[in-house]
Amino acid sequence: MTEPLANQPGELAGDYETVVVGSGYGGAVTAARLAERGRPVCVLERGKEWIPGTFPDTASELRKNLRGKTCPLGLFDYYLCEDIDVLKGNGLGGTSLVNANTALRPDPELFAHQGPGGRPRWPKLYRDLAGSGELWKYYERAESMLAVGHHPKALELAKVQLLKKRADQLTDHEFGPVNIAVNFKFDGPNDVGVAQKPCIGCNDCITGCNVRAKNTLYMNYLPYAKAHGAQIFTQIEVRSLTASPGGGYTVVYRRNEADKFGEERTLRARKVVLSAGTLGSTEILLRSAQGGFAASPRLGHGFSGNGDFLGLAYNGDHRANVLGFGNHLDSPRAKVRPGPTIVAAIRYNRSRPFAERLTVQDFSALPSGLVDLFRRALPVLAVTSGKGTRWGIQEVLAKVGRVGRDLLHWDPEGAANHSMVYLVMCIDDGAGTMTLGGDDKLKIGWPTLRKDPSFDRVRAELLEHARMLDATYVHLGRFNPLKLSDNLVTAHPLGGCHLAEDSDSGVVDVDGRVFDGQGGVHPGLFVVDGAIVPMAEAVNPFITISALAERIAEKMA
Repeated sequence: MTEPLANQPGELAGDYETVVVGSGYGGAVTAARLAERGRPVCVLERGKEWIPGTFPDTASELRKNLRGKTCPLGLFDYYLCEDIDVLKGNGLGGTSLVNANTALRPDPELFAHQGPGGRPRWPKLYRDLAGSGELWKYYERAESMLAVGHHPKALELAKVQLLKKRADQLTDHEFGPVNIAVNFKFDGPNDVGVAQKPCIGCNDCITGCNVRAKNTLYMNYLPYAKAHGAQIFTQIEVRSLTASPGGGYTVVYRRNEADKFGEERTLRARKVVLSAGTLGSTEILLRSAQGGFAASPRLGHGFSGNGDFLGLAYNGDHRANVLGFGNHLDSPRAKVRPGPTIVAAIRYNRSRPFAERLTVQDFSALPSGLVDLFRRALPVLAVTSGKGTRWGIQEVLAKVGRVGRDLLHWDPEGAANHSMVYLVMCIDDGAGTMTLGGDDKLKIGWPTLRKDPSFDRVRAELLEHARMLDATYVHLGRFNPLKLSDNLVTAHPLGGCHLAEDSDSGVVDVDGRVFDGQGGVHPGLFVVDGAIVPMAEAVNPFITISALAERIAEKMA
């Protein structure tokens, strides 16, 4: 199957049994499982449908696809906030379209972790399910559907070998390939009948896979939902909802065009599943609360960036082979095969308290459309904010020579291809807050973020990685002149609608039902996405979100 999944706009009706808002991991899983059980389901996605082969792969195309007032359907949605910025995907399949595919299970200790004052972060049900092992069957269900597995030649990749060099210096750690949602095996229809191709190692995972090798939700859960009767509509942005007098909900939405936002309209649904992502679902409930919709006082609280931290070891002595080439196999750039964006990881402090755990991954963030930008910009970044070691005259001349190569043209012997980008995840304090500003835009405030000692440990470790490679260390973040330092950037926003035992502790109950703030729940209203995750995981969170969705959808049906 290669035909589009989305229904025609004119088929959108005014009344539905179940509306699922969003098509990321929470929404796609829920829609698939409800449709599988014969429930009528309508999926509303605010982005457009991206057919593999049409994803942007040049710098100008990437720039044109930043979502904003004049580009509501842009693939990349970047939130600039006061303390931490957030990058998420916008399209049918949500952030799965532009993530790094990494399906890494968290440590079981996650679910028993206690926050300030010794208060458990997860509801008792999930602590018990994790303790008994029952929870992991939902992980297995999601892993099977997403067809995750190791890169078959992971340890042969240059960037993985460089990561291993640091691992060999450590104790109390685990190193090795990680499960990723990428196809390496077959050329043809997958288990749900969607045509796929094997990975060619092009490194364009985070700008959209034009090869059809990436196991995004567009390749599995969404076509499965469609095959079982679900209707799917794109370019539909849900804004808010109200309780209907006769039961169910009135959903306020707008249909956006390529260059402008649409006018607000309404439809009715007996049940609504908010799966618009951590920011989207929280924003919808906050806007609804402004209109009088009852919710927990914890709504918007407990935002976490999943401990995300990006660092760069620039212009070291070893080739890392991280320059992407897209699906252009006839290009000279295809001589360098980076592999998928993330392939392996080091997991630290395995015997230490859970709060001190962290994960470092080989995040080769140089897809084809960004290579030319990075090879010219990184020297400036390294000079202005880099930290290096002392080098002799020969080392300095070699480094200058590699920079010169990059400034002239694409060159695998240049400085950019002698660099490593690292994605680190740790346990942050999860004290961010999401609110709606007077301009009706979502704001994230987190005054204590830069004081979190977890990030001091991360910076120290990434500096050691850079020193080992005789490279210059640079923190990758957005400079914030108001703070005189770089903002952190996360692609893994969590929280805002926490799972909890009651509305004094969180926003939804253990089955994702939204508390009404008065001792009960709103009938037929759920949140199922990263917003319900109550804390950072120190690993990539999408497989946990998928597992939670599998369990909640099972109970919902």
